[in-house]
Amino acid sequence: MNKEPLVSITMNCYNSDTYLKEAIDSVFLQTYQNFELIFWDNQSTDNSAKIIKSYNDDRIKYFYAPTHTPLGEARNLAIEKVSGEWVAILDCDDIWDKDKLRDAFLLLNSYKEKDDVTLLYSKTVYIDENGDIFNYFKEHYSGNIHDLLLKRGDFVFISSAIFRTDRLNEVGKIDTNLHYAEDYDILLKVTKNRQALCVDAYHTYYRVHQKNLTNSNVYEYDVENFEFLNGYIKKHNLPLNLRVHIFLNNSARMTASVVKLLTKKDFKNLWKITKEYWQYLLLSPYYLLYFILKRIKKSLSEKY
Repeated sequence: MNKEPLVSITMNCYNSDTYLKEAIDSVFLQTYQNFELIFWDNQSTDNSAKIIKSYNDDRIKYFYAPTHTPLGEARNLAIEKVSGEWVAILDCDDIWDKDKLRDAFLLLNSYKEKDDVTLLYSKTVYIDENGDIFNYFKEHYSGNIHDLLLKRGDFVFISSAIFRTDRLNEVGKIDTNLHYAEDYDILLKVTKNRQALCVDAYHTYYRVHQKNLTNSNVYEYDVENFEFLNGYIKKHNLPLNLRVHIFLNNSARMTASVVKLLTKKDFKNLWKITKEYWQYLLLSPYYLLYFILKRIKKSLSEKY
C-alpha cells in the first residue's frame, strides 16, 4: 500500500496545444509518482485532445466539458473530479521540475505541525516562448503567509500551488465571479489562519507569452485586482498597516499598468484607468524611478 498521499494534478485546457506536451511531460517525469492527472478539456478545437489521448496511462482522467465556461468555473469543475488528499494546479503552458512534488512532501513530512499546512509551493522562474529562462522570482515565504500576501502582493504562482483538498472545499474553491484575481483570492482564503510551506528551489517554470491575460488584458486585469483588494479591505475590516501596504502595492501596480498601456499605445484604457484610480498615481513618480533603477541594476549585474 502506497503511504504517500495521492496528489490530484488538475490541468484546465482550452486550445492550448502549443505548449501542452511540454507541460504533460513534466508531470510524468516527476520523481513522485503517486498522482492522478485530471484533464479538463474546455471544448478545445485544436489538437489538445489528440495530445492528451496519445498518453497511455491509467492515471489520466480526461473530461470533455459539456459547455465552455470561464477559467474559474472550469477549475472548480476539474477540482470536483479529484480523488487526492492534495490538489495541484498546472496550467497548460507552464512546466514543473522533476522533483517538484517529491520535495514538497519531503518538506511537509519534516514539519512538526503538518496537519495545519494547507498550501505547498516552490519558487518560480520565468521562461519565454522558447522555454528559455529570462528571470527569477526570488520572493518566497513559509508559515502564516496570509498577511504577507496582502503586504507583498501575490507572490505564489498558481502553477506552483498544491492545496490540501479538504481546505480547498471548505473555503468554496474558486470564486467564479472573478476572472483575473481568482488565484489571489483562493490563496488568501486557503492560507487564512493556516500554514504554508515553500520549497527553497526553482521548481516551477512560468511561461510568458502574448496570450497571457496579464499581457493581453492589462486594463481589465489591473482594475479587477484594484476592486478585489478594496473589497477585501472592507469585507475583513483590515487594520491600518495592511491598508497602507495594499495602497502602496496598488500604486506600484498602477505605475506598471501605465507603462504597459503606453507601450501598447492603448490610450483609451490609459485614460480610463488614470481617471478612475487617480489616487494610485500619487506615488507613481517614486515607483517609476524605482523600476528604472531596478532595471539598471539588473543590466549591470548581467554585464559583470
